[in-house]
Amino acid sequence: MTNQLHMLQAWITPALLQDGAVIGNPTSTTTGQPSTAPAAVGGDQAATTQGGFDMFLLILLMFGGMILIMSLTGRKDKKRRAQMLKELGKKDKVRTAGGIIGTVIEMKDDEVLLETDRASHTRLWLAKGSITSVVKQAKTHSNDSSEEEATTTNA
Repeated sequence: MTNQLHMLQAWITPALLQDGAVIGNPTSTTTGQPSTAPAAVGGDQAATTQGGFDMFLLILLMFGGMILIMSLTGRKDKKRRAQMLKELGKKDKVRTAGGIIGTVIEMKDDEVLLETDRASHTRLWLAKGSITSVVKQAKTHSNDSSEEEATTTNA
């Protein structure tokens, strides 16, 4: 509580003492008579400065810690998202940033063909980066090519 008062005093006192009076001076500058103000209000200038510096360091450390935590969390999310996009394959059911849910039909380097409605055969080309989550992953991606080959030879 005392440190908070000293910190408050450090900000308010220069504005109140525009005539150049020293903070710890118990005499009034206008009359030369002893001041009737309590001695605790004046305080020591060095203690006030040290308290302000300590408060500044505490705030600076808290701000630095907050930035560190946010950057570590961001890296973790970025890695998870990159892994999800890397494992993305045909027949996965995905959700996009726009809220579109569809099944992956075809993939290129940075584009994905989604089938949103099987009955009307509605398909959309979207950027691969717009996919936010995989709703349902296909059973196996390695067997997709062998299944396609089997269906084409039977047809």
